[in-house]
Amino acid sequence: MAIEILRRRPPSELYPSKAALDLIRHFEGLSLTGYLDPIGIPTIGYGRTGPVAVVGKRITLAEADALLDEDVARHAQIVRDQVTVPLTQGEFDALASLVFNLGYIPKSLKACLNGGVTDAGKVMTPGSYGSALLQFPRNCRAGGKPLKGLYRRRLAEACLFCDLPWENACSISVVQLSVDDAGKIDTNESTSLEDTLMRARLDTSKPPDTSHILKKQWSEVIAKKAEPEAVPATGDAEPAEKEAPQPNPPPLVSAPVPAPPSGPVVAGPAVVVPAPQPPPPPVKPAPPPRLPDPPVPIGQQTGAVDAARKSEEWSANAKSMIYSRRFWGLLLVVAGRVWMLKTGSNAVLGAVSDPLVMEMFSGFMVMVIGEAVQHWGERKATRPLK
Repeated sequence: MAIEILRRRPPSELYPSKAALDLIRHFEGLSLTGYLDPIGIPTIGYGRTGPVAVVGKRITLAEADALLDEDVARHAQIVRDQVTVPLTQGEFDALASLVFNLGYIPKSLKACLNGGVTDAGKVMTPGSYGSALLQFPRNCRAGGKPLKGLYRRRLAEACLFCDLPWENACSISVVQLSVDDAGKIDTNESTSLEDTLMRARLDTSKPPDTSHILKKQWSEVIAKKAEPEAVPATGDAEPAEKEAPQPNPPPLVSAPVPAPPSGPVVAGPAVVVPAPQPPPPPVKPAPPPRLPDPPVPIGQQTGAVDAARKSEEWSANAKSMIYSRRFWGLLLVVAGRVWMLKTGSNAVLGAVSDPLVMEMFSGFMVMVIGEAVQHWGERKATRPLK
């Protein structure tokens, strides 16, 4: 990533850049109809005053742009004439915007740049750029009163003076201005220059500048297809780089076919025949892809549906309760306990006699038999109510 080094040049070599025009357009606003500004001066276009500005007069957008170019060029010339020290492009743009708004360079700001005495009586040396930066927020009065709009503009010009983005750091929701009863800026309740510069240094959300693309024709914006590279003619240009030659495998020497013996056999040199290589192992075929499982029927998609189906099957084969051993066991138990209750009440209300004891004993036996039948029925039962 290239690093841009800001170099100061004489003001006579500098002209307002797009950054200065964007700042002026933002804070001046556009009005194609003449109006009165906050202090009662007729204004039209991008803050144009003078004879051309008449309340109620209407102009076109092209006329407003032409008036802006004239005003910016005229006020930039004031900066070139009155500043004698070198400036960066950002410093020149900030001073051009300040002069566009005020019509002059304030005395203290000029003393910090060119050297001289400020309105507070402090002697400044030429090139005091840091002290000049501190003078921007002081020039935010209109009619003797500080205005929030002018205060925001001075802070934005201070950011531009330091070559920092000002759009977010100087937004209307961030900058605050509080004025006391004496008409002075309350530094405790107002946004300071230091805080604004810190926000501007931390601001990394500024979108890239695409204004040069928007000014092109639509046919130029559309990306053109890459043209095929021309192939150089044979002999006119150097041939393309050749690929590295592949090493040739050594030739196989086959044994000569022996001729029929027609004379004395002469022993020749031994010929080495390479041994035959075993065939490569067969490649196992890939297993066939696993077929997906068949879809589950709608009636079996949930456990609740399956349980209901089984309950219906059981209900179709279930026996009646009248034939259940558990039913008869419970019936005997109930009968025995009722009998015991009856005999117990008789024992309480009447005298104890032998028939009463026999009746209690028989009721107890019926209860025991009923408990045994019930227990036997529970052991033999494998399904409910069976």
